[in-house]
Amino acid sequence: MEKTIEKLRANLLENPAVELKESAVWQLPVVTYTVTFKRVKRLKMDILMKMLLLAFNQTDIRRAANLAEMLLVEELFIEDLIQKMLRTGLIQIEKEGYKLTGKGKSQLAEGIVEEEMDEEETSLTYSPVHDAFWPEIEEREEREPLYRYPSERRTTGEQILQALTEMDADRTDEEFQTPVSEVTNFEEQSTSYVPCLEFRLYNKEQDVFYARVWNTHLEHWDEVLEKQIEENERLEWREKWLPADKKRGRL
Repeated sequence: MEKTIEKLRANLLENPAVELKESAVWQLPVVTYTVTFKRVKRLKMDILMKMLLLAFNQTDIRRAANLAEMLLVEELFIEDLIQKMLRTGLIQIEKEGYKLTGKGKSQLAEGIVEEEMDEEETSLTYSPVHDAFWPEIEEREEREPLYRYPSERRTTGEQILQALTEMDADRTDEEFQTPVSEVTNFEEQSTSYVPCLEFRLYNKEQDVFYARVWNTHLEHWDEVLEKQIEENERLEWREKWLPADKKRGRL
């Protein structure tokens, strides 16, 4: 940690107009959630299924045998496919025979079949201050003072679904897709702590105070934390560190 602090300090002070007024080390709480969710398997609709759906949409058909005779396909094969379409909600039985549901019409128009997959479970790390999900973090106990502007914000199922969808972005394949369709449950499991290195600085040429905060988990300067600190403390810094004749200048 000390080597990192020295390296960052040296980098910040390369400009001779910049003065380091104070520095601090503190920890940012982040929350780990256990999430259960479902995917759907999206496949291009095969020709036989498309023919069956078109037939049900255009003709009154009550028996698999009628379709088997029409398409010259084994009746058992047709019956199995009809049962599958009933289970997945693509068709329903009405007085006239098998008819497409809204879901069936939508998938026929798109040429895609969706099949629900088994439930999965994962863990997500959420920063309430940033209202954002981060890469998985190694659990770490509280060792330094906590960040002085904590947030009580909690995530939502919609945000988790969006995060899972974004994480899946690189997995997309035109022939075979398994997008996340639903978040079934999420529970807060534990709180971990990310060390952050704060530097309070003053630029003499520009007459401005500002903060730089190094987020050790993300390994970059954290503009969200910097902005929050500056909004709350820059006036106080000017009162504390500048003589009276300069306090009328910029923050």
